[in-house]
Parts: sequence; structure tokens; C-alpha cells
Amino acid sequence: MTGRDPLGLSRVAQTITDYLLTGIITQTDRARYYSFYCWALWHIQMEESPQKFQDFVDGFRRREAAIAIATVLNNEATSPVGVTAVRSAINEGRPTRRFKTDFRVLPSNQLGGYGQYYSGSIYELGLTHRLDDGMDRITEGCAEELAIAFHDSLKNTPYIKKRLFLEKDISSRDIETSKQFLTIDALAEPFCVKEREILRQVFFSLDEKKLSDRDLLRRFTLAQVLYIVSEYEEKGQSAHYDDIDSYLVYPPYYYDVLHFEDESTSAYRYPEKFKVCRSFWRQYCLQQYITQAIESLLYAVLETVGSESGGLSLDETISRLIDSEFFSTLKDVTGNSCKHPWQLLAAFNVDKIPDESESIKLQKKIPITNGKSEAEILAIREKSPSAALAVAVLLLSCIYGKWRGIKNDIGCSYVAQHAGHELWMGSVIHSLDTWLRKGTSWPETLRFMIEEFILFQHDRVMYEKRRLDSCWLSRIEGKIVKEQDYTPRWRSSRHRNAVTILRDLGFVDVDSDMLISITKDGRKILQKVLKD
Repeated sequence: MTGRDPLGLSRVAQTITDYLLTGIITQTDRARYYSFYCWALWHIQMEESPQKFQDFVDGFRRREAAIAIATVLNNEATSPVGVTAVRSAINEGRPTRRFKTDFRVLPSNQLGGYGQYYSGSIYELGLTHRLDDGMDRITEGCAEELAIAFHDSLKNTPYIKKRLFLEKDISSRDIETSKQFLTIDALAEPFCVKEREILRQVFFSLDEKKLSDRDLLRRFTLAQVLYIVSEYEEKGQSAHYDDIDSYLVYPPYYYDVLHFEDESTSAYRYPEKFKVCRSFWRQYCLQQYITQAIESLLYAVLETVGSESGGLSLDETISRLIDSEFFSTLKDVTGNSCKHPWQLLAAFNVDKIPDESESIKLQKKIPITNGKSEAEILAIREKSPSAALAVAVLLLSCIYGKWRGIKNDIGCSYVAQHAGHELWMGSVIHSLDTWLRKGTSWPETLRFMIEEFILFQHDRVMYEKRRLDSCWLSRIEGKIVKEQDYTPRWRSSRHRNAVTILRDLGFVDVDSDMLISITKDGRKILQKVLKD
């Protein structure tokens, strides 16, 4: 868990994305690194048979530095792992025409990008196993074939023929001759056909006779990306690489639409084969809306108590938050000032605990373009504490109507089983049942929300981290005191990383205008997934 997660809201999102995109995380966005690291582990054992861990580290470091230098020299616009250290090494080596390879591409990790980012993902894909000596080994079968394919693509280079992987520096002439084969951008080249094909099999689990749930869900997630991109193309539109979630994630998964650049929409109908996978991704989207609601409340509290150096009591905080701007923001969205919580729910056509049919009806009645949808509520630009509080309760009201009655949802069931004590839809919206009572007031409601979702949750997460200095607020003599700033943030859906990997594998293209299109090979693999 990262340090910038005061309420632990990343945990549920990560549980979902780990399940759906096993082997792809936010830092693993280049496909050839998966084959390079398999090769490095294999090659070190084959050529050096290290007995000491430090010898293994030294061999690994030399190979990774050479690959990174070759990548930058081959294309200055490319950013391999550790690009800052690599550019420095290149600048240092140009006068002497020799480039050092005995350095860490990431100063913080002796195994560079593998230790920092890729080792867990490669392990999750079943390509490595771990021994007590700390030197990871590749597994038999696909991983070994991948390492050999990578080696075959560069076996005729000076880097291999002169055994330069044993040297602490390389001449500029040798690296220039080898760079097009060593670069992480080489997968599209003819000499990488075998390597690329094995990587395709790995990510789509094509050669597995018995698939795990994770393998199947990763296959369907990647195939859904291809399918959605192709659906945009069918409408004469393109998904945008620089705003992937607004095209490939929230509109199709959560709202069942394609969302175009001119803000218009078109119905999206997913293949039946993707039904379960889509349900999980819908829960991911829902968790992000819950996160925005709770963190908007956190922001409102922090900004309010932060206006006084000594902090404010809970009652004083509530009194300042529930002001005219809070009610005017509610009125701007609903047409009613909503002096009581029940009036806000009524604005979403909820006057009792909804059953499943009523929640499903509301999901259809409040699409992405509706002024009371989650997406439109989050488009409110006013960022004052009172407006942030209004955004929080508006989001929760919308979600309550759409989801309180849902019973038969496989994605929801999975999250319920794995969320534990974390804040998610099921642990939050049931508390809104009390909003339906005519006697429930905003101060009463806000007191519960701040105590349960902010103060209690913040302290629980802080103690679990075992870092008492990592806090955003504290309570001193009955007052809440702001310790540091926080702004609500979106968690990564990993779709950008997935698209980059799909591009490397030759299944999509991204043009100079950052528009994504599906390739001929992309259509072939999509049809294969749909037919299997």
C-alpha cells in the first residue's frame, strides 16, 4: 500500500485489479521486459553459474544497463527503466566512446527494474520460481522458450559474440551495432517474431490446458480492451490513449455506453463471454466512485479544520461545513436545496430501501450524461470544503439508489468476500438507510460519516501501517487537527499499461494523435478468444 492512501481505499481497488490483470501492474508497461528479465535470469546461470548472490547481482546489473543504454541510443524518445541514470551514463561515456554498464539503473534497487517492478508480475505469470539463495530461476517450458527466443534475436550481435555481458563497459561501436537487437522496442522487428509469439501466448494463456480464474480473467480483460477499441472503430470513432479510462473503462463497464469526444454516447453491448469479467470491472468502477465520495469528505474535513491552527471540534467542523454553499450545491444538481437527507434521496427517486428491480431501473435512468450521474457530479468544479461535502453526499445518494437493492452480482460477491474491514460499497451504503427517516438531520448524518469513515478509518489504517508519523489528521484535546494536505485521487485501472503491452504485442496501434486502433492480428486474437 502506498503512503498516499490515508483511508486504505486503494486496497479494495488493488484486490480487484490484481484478480483481473494478474501479471500487469502500473509500473510494468513494456512487453519485452518480460522476455528480457527471463533471459537475464537464464543467461546468468548458463554463462556464469554464480555461487554468491552478489555475483548474480553484478551479472544482472551489467545486462540491464546494456539493454537500457541500447534502448535510449536506438530511440532517444524511449524511456526504459532507469532512464535518468542511463542518460547520465551515456553523456559520461560519449567523450571516451565507451559506456559503463557497471551501474544501477535504479539507485534504490540492486536488481533494477526487475527488483523494483517486474519480479512479482513475472512470478505471477508462472515464469519464475524463487529459491533460498535469492537468485530467481525461470521455470521450465514457456519461460525457458521465451529466454531462448530472446537470446536467438541477439546471438549474432557483438554484445553476445564478444561476451560483452561480462565487461564493465562497452565501446560505442559495439553498442551501436547491437542496439537495434537489444532495445526493448524491438518486438515489432522480424527477428523477434518467435519471441513476440511466446509473449502473446503468455499474456493470453493460449497454451494452457487448464486455466486458473486469474489467467482467464486476464485473457478476457485484454480481449475486452480489443473488443471495445473495435466497437469505437465501428462507430467511426477512436479511443484516446491519453485518456484511456474515459473511453475504455468507465463508460463501457459502468454505464454500458461508448463515450465520444463530442460528449455524445452510443449503446455498448458486451459479448456474453465477457459477462463475468465485465461484472468485476464494474465493481472496480463503483469502488472508484465510492473512493471519490469518501475522499471528498476527507478533503472537506481537512480543509475545514485546517483553517484554524489549533483545529476544530467535531461539532464546530460540522457547523462550518453545513452552510449555504453546501445547500446551494445540492440544489444546483437536484433542483432542491435538500434540507434533510431524505430529500436528497428523494431527488434520486428513492423514498424507501430499493429492491433489485428498482436499483436496476435507476441504473438505466441515470446514465453517464444525466446531470445526477456519478460522472456529472464529479464534474462539479467548485472545490471549497462545503462543495466537496456536497459532492460526497450526492455521490453516495446516487450509488445508494443504483446499488442498495442489487443482490445477484458476481463481482459484488467477490468484493464482499475479499474487502474485509475496508471501505467499499457494501460497508458504506447500508448506513444510508437512516437517511430515509424524516427525522434524520444533516448534522447527525455528518457526525456518523466523519467518525466512521474518516476518523476511525484513518486511525485504523495508520496503526496498521505501524507508522504513527504517517497521518493526515490527529485529535488533540477534543479537536481535530490537520497534519497534511490531501486531495481525492483516482486509482489506476492498469488499462493504459495493458494497451501499451497490447501495442508491443502487435494487437493495437497508437498513432501520433494518440488514437488507438485494433490491428489485423488484434482482430484475429479477439475472434479466437470469443470462439474458444
